[in-house]
Amino acid sequence: MAAVLACERPAADPAESHALPATPAPTRARVASIRVRFDNGRPEFGKAESSEDRLRAVAVFADADPRDRSIVLGLVGGGDAAGADPGLDGCVRQGSVGGGAGAAASTRPASWIQLMDVGNLELRAGNLALPLQIRLLPAVVDATRGVRYEAVVERGRGLLAAGTLRLSATGGDGMAAFSAEVAVPRPVRISFVGDQPPETGLVRHLPPGELRVRWGSVDGRADLELLAGSETTDVPVWLRCRPKDDGEFVLPAGMVAQLPPRSPQRPWTLMVVRRSRAAVPGFGDGGLTLEVADAVHVE
Repeated sequence: MAAVLACERPAADPAESHALPATPAPTRARVASIRVRFDNGRPEFGKAESSEDRLRAVAVFADADPRDRSIVLGLVGGGDAAGADPGLDGCVRQGSVGGGAGAAASTRPASWIQLMDVGNLELRAGNLALPLQIRLLPAVVDATRGVRYEAVVERGRGLLAAGTLRLSATGGDGMAAFSAEVAVPRPVRISFVGDQPPETGLVRHLPPGELRVRWGSVDGRADLELLAGSETTDVPVWLRCRPKDDGEFVLPAGMVAQLPPRSPQRPWTLMVVRRSRAAVPGFGDGGLTLEVADAVHVE
């Protein structure tokens, strides 16, 4: 019977017996990450002089594996690329705030990342223009090479007056010329911390427990973020919250207790950031982020 069954079994196809599952070719994507940030003039901790309404722009344009999108976003910094997003009216704890090339280096890319030269790049608001200068990316991110665009200007409030910012590039590295426009959110100012108005960017002698923060304007078109932490502690701990933009938010006492002790030498920093976004043609969804921010120190 075994012999009969053996004779009836169809012969195996040699090609089938040695075939391996097909592996799809890796796909690539073009990813843009542009962060434009305006900080209200305020005293900077450890410095006698205050910043003068500083506007800073950083941009990268990448040919990358789609799995490396978060790394590309991290190359320009920004709280919204620095960990899990809290839910509305919620907070999360994280070890750092901001980002940049150094922060992005902590994650190894799935594949190589090529940062593209897209020609001359500038921000324009009405008749005002701010050219971005091209810089080589510091060699701190594995398998990432190319250029980054940067610009910093003091007294940059005039660039927000037109209501919109336009980013324009002349094209390069196989990219045609392109432009993108983002709406300017309403300015934001912290008006009270607890029951105290900030004086020269500083609040003192708050009682322990919950931390109530109020700001003077609302904007239903933009996202809002509140950050609380210490810029001077050896082990940074930050609380990152996503309040409704209704003018007031209370950090619960249990979350506040996770912050390091505060003192004149090591104050807390509170930041409120209002953020709007726009797509960049040829680079998928999103990509261009405009932030307006205000901050105070809490002794």
